Amino acid sequence: MVVYFYVEKLRLALEQEKIREHGRAARASSNQNLPLSVCTLMKYDDTCNINDFDQSDEKEKTSRSRYNGRQFLSWIKDVEDKFEKIKNALLLRHHNEAESLFAVQKMDWECKMKEFGLCDKNRLPVVEELHVPMVQVNDDFELLPS
Repeated sequence: MVVYFYVEKLRLALEQEKIREHGRAARASSNQNLPLSVCTLMKYDDTCNINDFDQSDEKEKTSRSRYNGRQFLSWIKDVEDKFEKIKNALLLRHHNEAESLFAVQKMDWECKMKEFGLCDKNRLPVVEELHVPMVQVNDDFELLPS
């Protein structure tokens, strides 16, 4: 249940990042700058800087636009690589959690077996896989299913 929560959260973050890249590509193709946020304007008002935002626009408009489709594809590929690394880290963490949960449950089972006298107290009891199963982690999920 919790695993699905993290998978869905990761998928949503990937979709948001791809939408941001599409917006970035649209701005780059129309040769527009990143719009200023209200927080940026308030910051400039508070610091008493006299910045003319139109001057920065003129500098960037005179430079040649270098945006092309290959650049957009590389941006999307970078996003996918970034989230593939995050997915691998998530799966590694889930495997570690499953193994540690199995070890704790197995130790608890062994202690209860000794407590109830079901095995020799001087020996380490043999715990069958049927009594304490290992949690299975699904490794083959797609970040953006088709």
